[in-house]
Amino acid sequence: MTELTTASGTFQMVPAGYAEKAMASLMQLHSELMSEKEKRVDLFRQLMEREQAFAELKLHVKQLEANLKQQAVARVDPVPPVVETPSAIPPPAVTAPQFRVVVKAETSRAPVANPVVQTSQVRARRPDGWKVW
Repeated sequence: MTELTTASGTFQMVPAGYAEKAMASLMQLHSELMSEKEKRVDLFRQLMEREQAFAELKLHVKQLEANLKQQAVARVDPVPPVVETPSAIPPPAVTAPQFRVVVKAETSRAPVANPVVQTSQVRARRPDGWKVW
């Protein structure tokens, strides 16, 4: 049995004010629960709509990429064959380039006292406008 029953099986009455307040509280909780469920269903619907739109856009992108590939293949002109004609002049002999090693003599400079001035001077000397970081 329940707590409302006594050992003899008779029901005890609950005061009317308490029952009304309990019922009002129960109805308020039920309405809040229903509104939360509606919000959840609405959010789920929005999510599904976005996923559907995203899937459609992906499909559209794939179709556009396929169209671009087809257009690229259609635009490629065949390369005319190269016809070699015998020439009386032999091709020039290719020789390896000769390199010279140049060594600069080091000049001794006094250390710069203020490196910030040196950096600004370097920036001012650059003719192409690039900054030295």
